[in-house]
Amino acid sequence: MENQHQQKWHQKPNSIIVLLIIFFPLGLYFMWKNEIWPIKTRWIITSVFIFAVILNAGNKNSSKTDGNDQSTTDTSVSVQKVTFSEAETFMQERCNNINQTLMKSKTVTFNGTKLYMFMSVAEDGKACISSISENKLEVLAADCGEVNMKIEQWNNVN
Repeated sequence: MENQHQQKWHQKPNSIIVLLIIFFPLGLYFMWKNEIWPIKTRWIITSVFIFAVILNAGNKNSSKTDGNDQSTTDTSVSVQKVTFSEAETFMQERCNNINQTLMKSKTVTFNGTKLYMFMSVAEDGKACISSISENKLEVLAADCGEVNMKIEQWNNVN
């Protein structure tokens, strides 16, 4: 009980949860700094926020109109999705350009969007997990670190 009173506000789980909801970057920082929850829980929470940011970034191109504009819907425009094969070729070329070796690849679905995930290994022994969306042929996110940690994270991505 005495320990409870000695904890600072940013060390308490309830405060961190509130920060995750209101201002997630600060909440993520304190969540990792204070290590209140198990590492798997922290990675799941972090992954959810990363994917939410990625999906939200894709919505920046949505059309905005003010009251004076008349908008029409053009149904003749079709959006061509990026295939796994195209994403894999793109990542293979990228890995060759930055002296990495592409090791593993898989497809996951997040909120109805296919994400192509790739694991690569650098010459210095670090491993990277990169993702490409079916909506655009570009690296959405890349996270690099120690091989064992990245393999564990890779195995936890569904």
